[in-house]
Amino acid sequence: MGYLSTDGHAGDHEPAMRPRHLCNICGLLFCLAFTLPLSSRADGGMIRFQGDTKSFHITVFTASPVLSAGTVDLTLLVQSLPKLQPLLDATVTFDLSLASSGTNHTAAWTPPACVSSWHSSLAAIPAKLHHGEDRLLYGAYVHIPYSGIWALKITVRRSSQIESVSTLLPVNPPAAPAVAYWHLFLLPALGILGFVLNQSAREGRRQN
Repeated sequence: MGYLSTDGHAGDHEPAMRPRHLCNICGLLFCLAFTLPLSSRADGGMIRFQGDTKSFHITVFTASPVLSAGTVDLTLLVQSLPKLQPLLDATVTFDLSLASSGTNHTAAWTPPACVSSWHSSLAAIPAKLHHGEDRLLYGAYVHIPYSGIWALKITVRRSSQIESVSTLLPVNPPAAPAVAYWHLFLLPALGILGFVLNQSAREGRRQN
């Protein structure tokens, strides 16, 4: 007996509330579209190489365990030998050169708005300290144009010391644009959906 609403218009408010909740969900998805790609780069990622020069122990990380042609996040930890103390006063550069490739290779596609975030040259790419959330890492976003075996040379300069080490990076063909940049393709749809839901919620409030 006591469970029935005494407000004859109680049900009239529900349609106006639903678009508001959907707007909140849309906003959450909008935030996830940005934070998910960044969260995969929050730490060093997968150890790709460890090696020693005369004075340094060098560890190379990549955000993804499988590299594909396109923008690659390379990070580096430099430690002194023999105590393995992290070094924060070095100058680090990357050099990439194609060691071998297949008979056919497909160029990676990059959104025009993202082109300025990577270096057009693959020589002497500066690796900046505090790359990502780990304050001990040097790193840079490197655009690998196509698949193949790429030689990565790391050069570390500290005071009068200039030492280098090299490794090979196997790079797969690029992923389809819709797969590699799904979060960017999702943004226009979320924007349109948010606008429609916002207009619907306003219209519901006017009617009430």
